[in-house]
Amino acid sequence: MKTLFVLRHAQAVHFGDTPDHDRPLTEKGMQDAQRMGRLFRGMRPAQVLCSTAKRAVTTADLALRIAESNLHIQQLRQLYDSDIGQHLQILQSVATAIDQLLIVGHNPTLEGLVTRLAHRPVVMKTGSLAIVTASIESWNDLTAASPCSLVGLFYPAMLKKQSDDLD
Repeated sequence: MKTLFVLRHAQAVHFGDTPDHDRPLTEKGMQDAQRMGRLFRGMRPAQVLCSTAKRAVTTADLALRIAESNLHIQQLRQLYDSDIGQHLQILQSVATAIDQLLIVGHNPTLEGLVTRLAHRPVVMKTGSLAIVTASIESWNDLTAASPCSLVGLFYPAMLKKQSDDLD
């Protein structure tokens, strides 16, 4: 059994003079990434794969810092502006010994990936986390036809009240 945590980057500043790859998170995006980090305190992925885009790296960094995780964020340019097939190839290359994996990136690819794996429509808003389990022995066996289940879908707004009570 493998568990895939799929985290869409938190809210970023709108397009402007900044190149898309370099867009930072908004203040709300930073708060949302931290909220998702609180959720990660009970979940311990063994590896983190992340797009190289600034907004994705910052989301991963903030979430992992709040989760008190010292995992290295492996940045992959291939997770920026790529398709579902490319994402699956990357996932299939993950070592078999890794049972829980976090991937941080962008829509529409992440939403399409989770939809395909879960075999049902899934909406991935900014900052959202989907948790998919796959009844496979090796990541190399992961395909769109693999027996997978969506076991959790969390949005930052769902955690807002809870995290505000903790502050």
